[in-house]
Amino acid sequence: MELSISLSSLRLSATIPRQIKPSSHDNRVIPIKPTTKKIKSSNFSSNCSNNKSILPLGLYGESRFSKSLLYGPDRRNTIRACAQAESADNYDSTVLTKVSRFGSACYKFVRPTSMHLTIISTTCLFARVLVENPQLFKWSLLFKAFPGLIAMLLSNAYYNGINQIYDVDIDRINKPYLPIPAGDISLEQAWYLVIFDVVTGLLILRMMNANIITTSIYCLGLLLGTFYSVPPFRFKQSSLATSIVNPLMAGILHNVGILYATRASLGLPFQWSPPIIFITTFMTLFYLVVTNIKDLPDVEGDIKHNIRTFPAIYGPRKITFLGTGILLVNYIGSMVVAICMPQAFKPYIMVPVHATLSLWLLYETRKLDKANYTKEKSANFFQLFWKLLAVEFLFYPFI
Repeated sequence: MELSISLSSLRLSATIPRQIKPSSHDNRVIPIKPTTKKIKSSNFSSNCSNNKSILPLGLYGESRFSKSLLYGPDRRNTIRACAQAESADNYDSTVLTKVSRFGSACYKFVRPTSMHLTIISTTCLFARVLVENPQLFKWSLLFKAFPGLIAMLLSNAYYNGINQIYDVDIDRINKPYLPIPAGDISLEQAWYLVIFDVVTGLLILRMMNANIITTSIYCLGLLLGTFYSVPPFRFKQSSLATSIVNPLMAGILHNVGILYATRASLGLPFQWSPPIIFITTFMTLFYLVVTNIKDLPDVEGDIKHNIRTFPAIYGPRKITFLGTGILLVNYIGSMVVAICMPQAFKPYIMVPVHATLSLWLLYETRKLDKANYTKEKSANFFQLFWKLLAVEFLFYPFI
């Protein structure tokens, strides 16, 4: 008789004697020598998850040896160590997941589209000053200017953050994917983030030894951004106030502030030149349009919460056509200025660039009108304006 035992990680050879009580027919003792299959043990205890219980076999039950092997201190220590290792792995995985999710939520909280534009605009305005004064260029300037870029990003993050805190009820309808209405960030965490943005931005200016004018422009931008969203001011509830505050912040303070700060850091006096006048005027008119176009996808929520935007009052079609008309005048005026002032601008750059952007705008406006101003198409149309702005800033150092 042959007895076979198959275990995944053990090679065991055993001889189990047994005596069979003689019967009336055969009064003999029959020795039975069972054998076992050879089982590889090279991976035994290499992984806690594969460490099986090994039971010594006997035909008369467990022996003291079997109990010692199964319940001995070494076995208990091994099980305890495996459990602790598995628990540590699970804890590390959970912490890493939470940190990753919170980081992703913070990234959405700062509204990356506007952050990208801030990087492009700040870099290109800085580059314009260096193009006009190439003798002052040094590689070390780039490292000195980097903290200033961080300060601008923090101020932009503050504008977006404070707006989301006070618009949480509206965003549950218009933008449920944002971190606060989606539950990815609590209101308390959002407040910590915006306070961090303000304090860190001001500390950076202090470390850079920014003069009083640069610091005042920076603080004025923070103040207007607060008044735009926070009661009792809440300029965003008035279309007229919004159409004044946003162009003032993004068209004048942002551009003039960066150009002034850059020239001051290089020891240059600030003076109104044709390129500075052009970019300030162009962006002020552009943001006048953007301020109202951004409300196209939010008409439903704005009407429900009595936010009287121009699209909610007059309808999205009229505001879209009005905004497109203003931008076309802006583009045509840029081409005319370049042709009339070749000593200050480069017509071979400004004319084809602005003509192309005008055609692009008309094409997208026609598409939106055919789509009957649905929420999705209106959101896509608004994204177009960030692209148009980015292109304008990218060409600004070379005009």
